[in-house]
Amino acid sequence: MAKVYKVVDPLQPGTSTQGLETDWSKCVLCQEATSEVLHCPAESTRATQGAGYKTIAELLVGFDRIGCLPTSINLKRLDDGNGIEETLQRHKAKWHDSCRLLYNRTKLQRAEKRKKSPEDAADDSADSSKKFTCKSAGKKSASAETCFFCDKPAPDGKSLTRKASTFGLDINVRKSAMKLQDKSLMAKLSAGDLIAQEARYHLPCLLSLYNRARETKSYEESDVDKINHGLAFAELVSYIEDTRMDSLVAPIFKLSDLVDLYTTRLEQLGTDVAGCVHSTDLKKRVLAYFPDMEAHK
Repeated sequence: MAKVYKVVDPLQPGTSTQGLETDWSKCVLCQEATSEVLHCPAESTRATQGAGYKTIAELLVGFDRIGCLPTSINLKRLDDGNGIEETLQRHKAKWHDSCRLLYNRTKLQRAEKRKKSPEDAADDSADSSKKFTCKSAGKKSASAETCFFCDKPAPDGKSLTRKASTFGLDINVRKSAMKLQDKSLMAKLSAGDLIAQEARYHLPCLLSLYNRARETKSYEESDVDKINHGLAFAELVSYIEDTRMDSLVAPIFKLSDLVDLYTTRLEQLGTDVAGCVHSTDLKKRVLAYFPDMEAHK
């Protein structure tokens, strides 16, 4: 039976009043019933059975620590008091591979780098001495929040209430950036989708971007698709790397599963995948990236 948890402090990150009940028969990450097959590490027949729980637990805690965990995931519902890893193992938690693909070490490292304060960056680069900065705990101040588009804080110290929460927004922003050939904005978008970056913005800035893009005629849709293919493949590579690190023996990846993951991510990014994903080409790209892997029929 699913267990309900009490909110301890609603002001702390990750303690939303939503999603405090876990349906362990569904994907623990999205809690949605879809046609996608669920993967359960506890049902693995390999010697490393259940090893995936340790990795996903560490990643979720890492994203939550720097405030980059989506509000749809509440860690309290994944911890019955004995730790997230043990709770996931005891309930034989399962997930969609496409959901698991969104949480990997590469994304976490990039997010940690983006979140690193100027003081911390200075400490890392200092050779002769170390600086220790006392930071107040609690919610991030409004003055520290800047608009993703104009890089300016909210007026009068107010909080930026607009936060990227849908893939549709990310898709439209990418199309606008490509249409305008805005190099600065495209560089920001190359770090990942807006949701993963926890992007906040001024509504007027977003509307201004859309209006400028609408007035621009020159635009190649294929450029956006090329970028999306690159992002999807990079995340697929991270997924393979994480899986290999979890295994004491060489894991087996079904080409059909990799194609499904790749295709699903492209669809999330807004790319039409009808007839454009060739399994043989994807296999060659994966083998080129991992020369120690072999293809078997």
